[in-house]
Amino acid sequence: MNQKILFIIALFFAFNTQAQKLRFYKVDMTGSQVLWKCDKHNGAIKLKAGGFVVDIPQKEPVAGRFIIDMHSITDLDMDPKEYGTAVLIFQNTLKNNFFQANQYPYALFNLEEVRKLTGDMYLLTGDFTLHGITNCLSFKAKIEIKDKVLTMVSEKFSVDRTDWGIYHMSPKRPYPDDKNGWTVSDQIDLIIKLKAEAE
Repeated sequence: MNQKILFIIALFFAFNTQAQKLRFYKVDMTGSQVLWKCDKHNGAIKLKAGGFVVDIPQKEPVAGRFIIDMHSITDLDMDPKEYGTAVLIFQNTLKNNFFQANQYPYALFNLEEVRKLTGDMYLLTGDFTLHGITNCLSFKAKIEIKDKVLTMVSEKFSVDRTDWGIYHMSPKRPYPDDKNGWTVSDQIDLIIKLKAEAE
């Protein structure tokens, strides 16, 4: 499954690079992550694969595809040395109950439009597939290309998890027997940090 996805992405970029004389910048997995925050907790998610197609004369990205590994979601606000068991339980709850990572192991962002705003700020728009549902997603990001290295840091933006069918402990569907109305916010704040190198 993973190799098939990567093969399709490689064909996509190879075709466009030859046809339009663009350059592919492959994402550096160690220097890229998606930071998340919901209620009092925050953490990170790693990327599995992806990259940008860059217009070399303009020095601007024109397309991209990114695979996010939902099994890699981690919590960063609790000290694992002090709350080791709690951290494991919380992370497993996120993977299994919220995002159902065994059934939906990857999220996919297909970047379809890049619009320059001012300086090195851009508005990125594309299709974001999570939990088996695809919605349009837009966010602002600072993108810099120096030599053969591209870096991108998005502004903080928010998504409503129920737009992707994630209703576990949502205020929109509280447990009938929960007298205290204990729920988890539908809003998730995200910051995307990417590093990519030209091939």
